[in-house]
Amino acid sequence: MFTIGRFTLTPDEVIRRKAYLEITPQDERRLLEAHPHLVRHSGRIIDAFYVYLMGHEHTRRMLTQPGLVERLKKLQADYFRELTSGDYGMGYFEKRLRVGAAHDRVGLAPEWYLGAYAKYLQIVSGVLREVYADDHERFDLTLVALKKIIYLDMSLAIDAYIHSAQVRLESKNVELEAANTELQKLHATKQQLTDMIVHDLQNPLTGIRSFLELLGSRAEGLTPREKEAHAEALRRCDDLGQMILNVLQVSRAEAGKLEAYIENVDLAELVRESVKAFELPAELDGRKVSAEAPEKLPVRTDQSLMKRVLHNLLRNSLRHTPRGTVVRVVARAGNHGAVEIRVSDDGPGIPREAQPLLFERFGAPALRDAGLRVDSGLGLACCKSALQVLGGSIAVESDGKTGTTFKVTLP
Repeated sequence: MFTIGRFTLTPDEVIRRKAYLEITPQDERRLLEAHPHLVRHSGRIIDAFYVYLMGHEHTRRMLTQPGLVERLKKLQADYFRELTSGDYGMGYFEKRLRVGAAHDRVGLAPEWYLGAYAKYLQIVSGVLREVYADDHERFDLTLVALKKIIYLDMSLAIDAYIHSAQVRLESKNVELEAANTELQKLHATKQQLTDMIVHDLQNPLTGIRSFLELLGSRAEGLTPREKEAHAEALRRCDDLGQMILNVLQVSRAEAGKLEAYIENVDLAELVRESVKAFELPAELDGRKVSAEAPEKLPVRTDQSLMKRVLHNLLRNSLRHTPRGTVVRVVARAGNHGAVEIRVSDDGPGIPREAQPLLFERFGAPALRDAGLRVDSGLGLACCKSALQVLGGSIAVESDGKTGTTFKVTLP
């Protein structure tokens, strides 16, 4: 019994393979009879074979090492003696499988290997024709026997290639599985770290906001400028809180753990409430926001995620446009039962080349290179991840000169 890769060669397999190619004792006897005549011409056969190999770029590149051709010619002489020895048992099969595996390891492609066998058969046939020039029947029978053995060698070589490839594939699968396990561990560690950071940031932020609210309850002693600074500090707290939530949401979305709680929601009311929350901050910054929606616009969605989407879009529009900008939010029924929300401004617009990067988590550096004012770059990525979970979509419309509209579609 002999094993190569996952292939096990048994005596029964030897018998089966020879029977399939109809290699008979008569064939073995005929090759044995031709053996001394062919061995006498082996030097000429091998030289002609290597002239053929050196005539092709693929095989010539593999034979450039000094002294390699001479060493291989000696091995080829041993093979030639075995090829016509008349003994094609277990030992012969093992050697052919080992040689096939060796050629696979050095990178000799199967098509060149099989092509070399075909050329080898052609060269040996020519010499055999000379040996039996006066006995055409004997030549024909011996040539048939020789072809059967060379076909056997070719099939064993292909077996060696196949099973070597299977071993590599199994090894690669093991490596990929190990890498995937390690990647999953890294993702889990990353999620734990993100959760920890978000938790550690939220606690002091909540404390800061509480102190600011306490200060606001005693605002009688503050000057107008101090009151303005107090209001700005509260807004900054809200902005930072939203950024923290964005980090958490994008991280969970990447891990496939962002979940939605689907319920009946009046989207029109949600739009009006969101716009109202930004009216005073917008007015203090010299901007205006407005809402346009029907009396009711019922949808089934996650109210918390949609509120986060609206707040991100409003915050972005107010933050990245000049004083005097008007931001309009329009909610309406769309086509095929969908609903649309359009958040538009009359600001300077977004360059077309920058638009594909807006919703990417790591698009912020490229957007800054394009001359746009951006912060963490997570706000729009957060909108995209939330809408994907909700079965919706988000897109940007801008000619790059005047005005920008973010279009949200929900089923």
